[in-house]
Amino acid sequence: MSQYEVELYEDEDGNSQIKTWLYELQRKQPKVRAKVARMFEKLESLGYELKMPHCKHVQGPIWELRNPDGIRVYYFRAGKQVFVAAAGEVKKEDDADSALLQYALKAHKEYSQGNYDEKKAD
Repeated sequence: MSQYEVELYEDEDGNSQIKTWLYELQRKQPKVRAKVARMFEKLESLGYELKMPHCKHVQGPIWELRNPDGIRVYYFRAGKQVFVAAAGEVKKEDDADSALLQYALKAHKEYSQGNYDEKKAD
């Protein structure tokens, strides 16, 4: 049993970049999808103890799960034992995709303001 939990972010309208990305990976690149699953397992197992090269602070509350193959998952911490994965990509460049980073920042803001929990309760 894992000490930590990874949730997949979904906005108040039910949209989710991370869920859509994972679905597309499962359809088109199942080996990459399996690597993402292992990345989540590592985060759930080690939590705050996970360090470089497996994770890196990106900006503000946003962290990046990393894989040598260029797989990146942008996530934030939500309490002591929950991490919320907001967006993912297979990077082709060194820098984070600015649109995905902005999406993750917006997700964090919505989540921290309680909009996420209120919608989930409906």
